[in-house]
Amino acid sequence: MSPATRCALDRPAGRGLPFATMKSTPAPFVPAKAVPGIVPAAYHDPEIFRTEEERIFRQAWVFAGFTDDLARPNDYLTRRIGGLDVLVQNFDGELRGFRNVCTHRFAMIHRAPRGNGMLRCGYHGWTFDRDGVPYGIPGNEANFGLDREGRCGRALTPVAVGVCGRFVFLRVAAEGPELDDWLGVYGDVLRHASEIFVRPFEERSMEWAANWKMGVESVLEVYHADLTHPTTFRKLVKGDWRCDYDGAHSRGVTGVSDKSARWWDGVSERLGFRPSPLLREYDHLHIFPNLEIGFTRGAVMSVQTYDPLGPDRCTLNLRLFLADPDGDAGRGGSAARRLIEEGARDLNVALLREDQEASELAFRGCRQTERPALLGLNEERIQQFHVVWRGMMGG
Repeated sequence: MSPATRCALDRPAGRGLPFATMKSTPAPFVPAKAVPGIVPAAYHDPEIFRTEEERIFRQAWVFAGFTDDLARPNDYLTRRIGGLDVLVQNFDGELRGFRNVCTHRFAMIHRAPRGNGMLRCGYHGWTFDRDGVPYGIPGNEANFGLDREGRCGRALTPVAVGVCGRFVFLRVAAEGPELDDWLGVYGDVLRHASEIFVRPFEERSMEWAANWKMGVESVLEVYHADLTHPTTFRKLVKGDWRCDYDGAHSRGVTGVSDKSARWWDGVSERLGFRPSPLLREYDHLHIFPNLEIGFTRGAVMSVQTYDPLGPDRCTLNLRLFLADPDGDAGRGGSAARRLIEEGARDLNVALLREDQEASELAFRGCRQTERPALLGLNEERIQQFHVVWRGMMGG
């Protein structure tokens, strides 16, 4: 699907699930009342978790980071996807991805989450080129005698790299859909956001004692907002949700409360922000399996992933951005900008702590029952998430 044929940002997306990793072509998603969720064991069973790693995380395009982290030659990111260690590295402006395992004796090549350095193993010094072929082998002639063919036989296993705007995705599987086809119409939103939100002001990680799906589901519905977020999220939005779907992904949009809209519009005017003219409400994207992106009044973007650590743990990784192209040099100065950053950070962290408590308690409860959850129409995005999950798991 080319960008020219995609829907506009404000046009409802289709409800089909047309991607190659599904076992069969499912019927269009239609929400319903009182739909049983996936079985409780899906949240905690180690065998199901291992199947998820293989059939979901290794097959899907998984968000890895931003091109900002890979701007210079030899900049790199490392991630663990589907139980496998992978990396993406800048080779003179070209991004290449590989398994992060040296083909000499299994050592990790890059050990930091991100950094800058040659693709060189720190154990014995094997150094790899942009094709993953070892071109620097200490003592090669005396100890190994590998010619060009032999070195190619020790090339790193490639990992597919895709870029949408400033968002970088990796796909472990050798075969699969192109990134544009995977993202569908929501790729346009990511490209647009990449032009508006250019500088993060907050980055942090939180470990949750809950399955990754519990984290994802906590942001796919607002049924819990009145009781879980009475002084945070509930005051931000009106609650008039509209949902749409494309492929494996979903989008939920609701109006920002009048008070919040006036406040953010005033901040944007006084400080010279350039808020998105298209994302003027509270707009939330779920990019399957675990990328969550929220926009508030076109002025704030939150980017979250719920990265699995095991069937019973995940890491929430968070980055926050303002629609402020000039940073501290912008109108109003650094002090005013920091006040806005602190307020947005504190609100988002408080909201996520509330979600963490609720999710961890729900995870504790799911291990004590065999009865699936019951999902209402106000949880339709979780219904769709479960449809996609079952399809990729082969169920």
